[in-house]
Amino acid sequence: MNDNYLVTLLGDFTITHGNKVISDKNNRSHKPWNLIEFMFAHRNETMTQDDLMNMVWSEGTSDTTGGALKVLLHRSRKILDELGTDDGNELIVLKKGQYYVNRNLAIVTDVDLFEQLCKRAEKRKSGAGRIALLEEALNLYKGDFLQNNQENWLVPITEYYHNMYIKAVFSLIECYLDDQNYEDIITVCENAIAIEEHNEELYFHLIDALYRSGHQAEALAAYSTVTETFYRKFGINPSKELKSLYRTIIKTTKALETDLNVIKESLTEEGEAQGAFSCEYEFFKDVYQLEARACARSGDSIYLGLITLTPATSSVNSIALNKAMDDLVKAMNDTLRKGDVYSRYSVSQYVLLLPSASYENIEMVMKRISSSFYRKHIKKDITLSYRMLPLDPKV
Repeated sequence: MNDNYLVTLLGDFTITHGNKVISDKNNRSHKPWNLIEFMFAHRNETMTQDDLMNMVWSEGTSDTTGGALKVLLHRSRKILDELGTDDGNELIVLKKGQYYVNRNLAIVTDVDLFEQLCKRAEKRKSGAGRIALLEEALNLYKGDFLQNNQENWLVPITEYYHNMYIKAVFSLIECYLDDQNYEDIITVCENAIAIEEHNEELYFHLIDALYRSGHQAEALAAYSTVTETFYRKFGINPSKELKSLYRTIIKTTKALETDLNVIKESLTEEGEAQGAFSCEYEFFKDVYQLEARACARSGDSIYLGLITLTPATSSVNSIALNKAMDDLVKAMNDTLRKGDVYSRYSVSQYVLLLPSASYENIEMVMKRISSSFYRKHIKKDITLSYRMLPLDPKV
């Protein structure tokens, strides 16, 4: 049997010894597993009885004793015994009131390898050697440190390795950018986003790499996904950098096409047009400028509208606001015409372009949207307000 104990701490916690494996995914006993994981997280340290009792019984149960801790240690060792350890080679040692991971055993952890690779990569400025070290390090990072454990003692350790991971991710992206290796940037970003979904810089590099590698449609879809996620989940607007990248993508010149029927087909909206036209705000600005030029020539009146949803109390959370925004979209789709255009402007606002003959007609449209919204959103936790202005003709 291989004498090494292979321990994974990044992602799922597992210990492998020969052909035997134990994992916290089969965690049926919280406290014994918590003790095991705490000991392996501090595998190079010696713990006192008080250290372990404060960790396991952090809620401060008054009747816990050293005897209770020894019982817990016995239960933890029973789990570890599934690896085939014998009494002479206990993984967790208790000696003279001190607890520690057996230093006489050959224990290899993914987190130690990960840290070593990251530090070695830092010493190399560039080149294939640096890329190879970073790639190997990132392949080890299957998730955050002991991701299935939610104990408070994990927070600083998790942040330490998570920050090291993100730093390595951006270092590798930088190397790939130097080599114009966009396909690998896509893979790295997708893997990193699965671990840290709220890092906009990762999305920027993903969308940029998709665009530069010729996947414009996928880049636009990713932009739409991230902006909607940031609106709904975090209540923030996309950055100027991300918006600028979007504008670059939509203005990309397509390859020469001489068949006008092909071009016409690519421009045609799929299915029967339903309701008003919804678009990204960066595209909405182009439509606005085009309409401003058109009304200068034709003399037609076109109005810009702004609809704002405002929480009635401070207790309204993002879930309630998202639900209200969904109801607003339904109200606009039920009310607006096919020639109208709308776009999300912020977390709680939509802008609209409305061709009409008079201010009174536009106000009637806005009132209909408001009435439809309140029929759909019957709670009184959100209020709707609107403003209207005529477009300034572009002369």
